[in-house]
Amino acid sequence: MVLLQIYFNVPLDKAGEFERMYSDVYVPALRKQEGYLRSRCLHLYPPEITQAIGATSTEFNYQIMLTFDTEANRLRWANSPEHAVAWPQAVALAQNVAWRGFNVSGHDDIM
Repeated sequence: MVLLQIYFNVPLDKAGEFERMYSDVYVPALRKQEGYLRSRCLHLYPPEITQAIGATSTEFNYQIMLTFDTEANRLRWANSPEHAVAWPQAVALAQNVAWRGFNVSGHDDIM
């Protein structure tokens, strides 16, 4: 199992649009992909909570986490016609984007 974490710096005035894009464009495109297991769209805590818990600062306020059964299937997604539609919409709403890939070495899924 592999996990891709994609970090986005989304302007506050585009936050709602970004979240709708995830639900209305990204998720339906992902669900068509062989080996797709799950995804999550995460929004960073507000600054006062981040500061209160002593969290590390970051320029990114959103993260999309994609889980696939294999890296080969994740690469198929990255080269799919659906990705060619969804990815530009995500990037267009962000000021900056970065990502990291992981092999999942353990998990505890309840949901």
